[in-house]
Formats: sequence, structure tokens, C-alpha cells
Amino acid sequence: MRRTHVVWPAIVLMSALSSAGAAQSAGGDGARFAQSPQYPLLPRALEIELALSAAPKHLRDEATVWVFDKSGYAIARKGGNAFACVVSRRAGDLFPVCWAAEGTRSLLPLDFEDAQLRLSGKSGSEIEAIAMERFKSGQYHAPSRAGIAYMLSPIRYRIDEHGGVTRTTSNPHLMFYGPNLTDTDVGGARGAFVYKTFTGGASCTNATFGTDPLAGVPKSCYLTP
Repeated sequence: MRRTHVVWPAIVLMSALSSAGAAQSAGGDGARFAQSPQYPLLPRALEIELALSAAPKHLRDEATVWVFDKSGYAIARKGGNAFACVVSRRAGDLFPVCWAAEGTRSLLPLDFEDAQLRLSGKSGSEIEAIAMERFKSGQYHAPSRAGIAYMLSPIRYRIDEHGGVTRTTSNPHLMFYGPNLTDTDVGGARGAFVYKTFTGGASCTNATFGTDPLAGVPKSCYLTP
């Protein structure tokens, strides 16, 4: 049953995204925001289900849910816990995420203002430059305390500037954040996973994979279909 629950929203979402892209190609208005195919408008019920799919089950019923309409993001349901769930669309990267209280305060507004800047006619590169400047000026703030973002949904899509839709590799995970944290603080390393394709088997060694992303730490190999 769980597999069916995950696959069905993915099919409906892909259909909605394809319809928006087809309308764009045909020159129609389509179901898109600010005339941008990178910001598709989805059926409200689907958007809510996708947003909540980012959170673990025990948090979903009481989480606040934001949906995306022609004027930007709006609250669809006010929750009773500290979490806020949304389907992010920044720069055509569409994925569900649920922020804890600190992320809701300091990071979720970037999605809201990104949408408003797009509505005002700004391009993706202009919006990126504005966001960087606002962090420098102090208008945007990094998290002031530790928190978590749930990204447990297996659904993620990339939409290019022409409306082309690609389902990207999903990696359901938790994201921990905090002020001034570094990879070293949490025992992590950039590029901690090295991916290669083999036929007929391979040894789990540095010689096989060609690099060691975190020297001195025991490694494991994982097989993905």
C-alpha cells in the first residue's frame, strides 16, 4: 500500500507538470506562475499532499502547510506544531520540505521572496544576486540556532527555463543546520559519496573508486539498482 501511495502522487504530478509545459510550448497561459514554466501551479490538494510527504507521519497532522497560487505562497492550513511544509520551486528545483521553527523563521522566507521577485519580472540570475546581497546586508539571516528540515519525500523534479521536466534522483533525508557549523563539526565531508557504474562486480577499495573522500575513516559500499 505504501508503494501505491508514493507512486500515485508522482504520476499525477508528472501529468500536471507536463500539461503546464505543453501549454507553454503552445503559447497558452498554462498553469504557471509569473509566466515562468519553472514555477508550475499545481492542483491544491496535490500540492498539500506533496508538501506533507516531506515530513514523518507523526508530524503531518499538526504541521502548517503553505501552497503556491498566482500571487505567491499562502497558508492552506495553520498547524499546531512548530513545523511548516511547502513545495519549494526556487530556480526550477521542485521538491517538498518541512522546516522546524528556526528554518521557518530564517530560511522559508527565501522561497516566498523568490516567488515575489519572479512575479516582478526578475530573472533567475538576478534573484540569486539579490539573495546574496541581502545576506551580506543583513536583510536575510542565517539560522540563529540549530534545527532540522525534513526532506523525506521521494519526489523531486528539475524544470528548465523552457519548461522541460526531468525527474531527478531523489534522496530522502534529514538536513540539520545551525549557526557557524562546518562539515568538521558534524563529522561530514563534501563529496562523501563516490558513485561509479560497474558490470560484473567490483571490489570495495580505494583503487576501484579512485578517491577517498574522508581519509582514515572506514568505508562501506552500497549497491543501487
